[in-house]
Amino acid sequence: MARNATLADRRQSSSYALLIRVVSLNMRKNSSGTNISIPTAIYLRVSTESQNYSTQHQRAAIAQYARDNAMEIVREYVDDGKSGLDIKRRAGLSRLISDVQAGDANFKAIIVYDVSRWGRFQDVDEAAYHEHTCRRAGISVVYCAEPFQNDGSPVASLLKSIKRTMAAEYSRELSAKVFGAQCRFIGMGYKQGGHAGYGLRRISLAADGTPRRALQYGEAKGTLTDRVVFALGPAHEIATVRRIYQLYIEQRASEPAIVRLLNSEGVESEFGRPWTHCMVKSILTNVKYIGTLAYNRKSGKLSKTREQNHMTAWVINESAIPQVLSRSLFDKAQLERARRTRRYKPEELLNLLHGCYRRHGKVTAPIIAADPLLPDPQLFVRTFGSLINAYDTAGLPRTKLNSFVEAKRALRNQRQALLTEIGALAREAGASVEISTTMRSTLILNGTITVRIDVVPFCQPARGLPSWKVWRKSDADFVIAARHESGTGNLLDYFLLADHDFGGRPLYIKATTMHRFAGMRYASTRAMFFRDAL
Repeated sequence: MARNATLADRRQSSSYALLIRVVSLNMRKNSSGTNISIPTAIYLRVSTESQNYSTQHQRAAIAQYARDNAMEIVREYVDDGKSGLDIKRRAGLSRLISDVQAGDANFKAIIVYDVSRWGRFQDVDEAAYHEHTCRRAGISVVYCAEPFQNDGSPVASLLKSIKRTMAAEYSRELSAKVFGAQCRFIGMGYKQGGHAGYGLRRISLAADGTPRRALQYGEAKGTLTDRVVFALGPAHEIATVRRIYQLYIEQRASEPAIVRLLNSEGVESEFGRPWTHCMVKSILTNVKYIGTLAYNRKSGKLSKTREQNHMTAWVINESAIPQVLSRSLFDKAQLERARRTRRYKPEELLNLLHGCYRRHGKVTAPIIAADPLLPDPQLFVRTFGSLINAYDTAGLPRTKLNSFVEAKRALRNQRQALLTEIGALAREAGASVEISTTMRSTLILNGTITVRIDVVPFCQPARGLPSWKVWRKSDADFVIAARHESGTGNLLDYFLLADHDFGGRPLYIKATTMHRFAGMRYASTRAMFFRDAL
């Protein structure tokens, strides 16, 4: 079996070498005297750091090579202004490899200017892998500007490996040089790429430091020798930045709340679009508002995934920008943000609730929001499902408001369950059922009859008998009202009330009026629809 594999490898290598010889022998005519040409694709790439190898220059050199070697260019793949460090952002090369793998290639060779145009992959085996993919499909890769023939020979393989390593090393050295230059420019107070940010503006400087003009959003500097510095933006933007800090620190407003407030007031953002959470977060965390220019906060060198760097890796110039805020105000915002974003274990949150109860005598959402020792109330909601669940888990007594909110939630859930139950029984009885989109908790039967579903809580007035009050809340034809028992939470019975029974007033079901509703009262919902259930 191993011998067969060796033979197959030799045959594939021989086929590849034969194809290369066909390309390199400049064979123009066959025995009958007719022209022979090899269908060929070309791949062009130019990156921003190497404009000397423009696509026009590569195309001209490749076209000349094709003419000299009886090759007909039938397809072209181009990556213009793309880095050669990986294939992810190179649509041209990705499409070429995809066509080869799918069997859609109508060519037998690919001409590339040189090894570096194929790619400066940091893993040199990746370049070899993509070339092998083409070769396995019977398609050769030719580097027309290299001093060797890519014929699969040991010498060509060695030279290609050296060239690929040199191409990768070039990118690494260039990256180090660029990073060093950018760090020096930061020390001189010059901004390195990106937009200014809300409340600030970019100013272009000539090489001698003479200001040229303010740069608009998205506008690049005039020449490569120009430099860019920060300047203060319009007064209303500076006032908005300071207001955001005041809302966040003094009024304890959350970032989403600040976003909603600014948008409701029509305050225009830096981009002329509505404010977003990311915009407010950037203002609250970026050190440029205290006059500090920070570089290398995030990095993704050589096309690696961008990651947040520790502050020790930042390159900082503390006096490069006019101050918008004082350092003390910025530090307060960072402490407040750390408090709000800290991750708490459930046990820690329960201990904090106990401490809040000891300090205030009760625990409510407003008290939690105002207490500087506690995180945002929504953290308790996310951890325990609701604030009431958090109070119950902590063993704290409920306030009247807590009990009221919990009772309303229970009634709402029961009302929804009853709505579903009534709808199922109506369908079982042969009626068509749909839920009204204009009236809450209302069913439409047979397309014409509207039935409102309600769960009525028990009421004990200061004077008089206990009762259940049924409101006429909509123009429904009927109301199905279930009496809720406060102690157990059970539904006692059900009343089918017509709209004219209300007479424009709420109905009170109690001991002295129960006889009036005897014909409308049912022990179960099924009894309303089926006589045999009575």
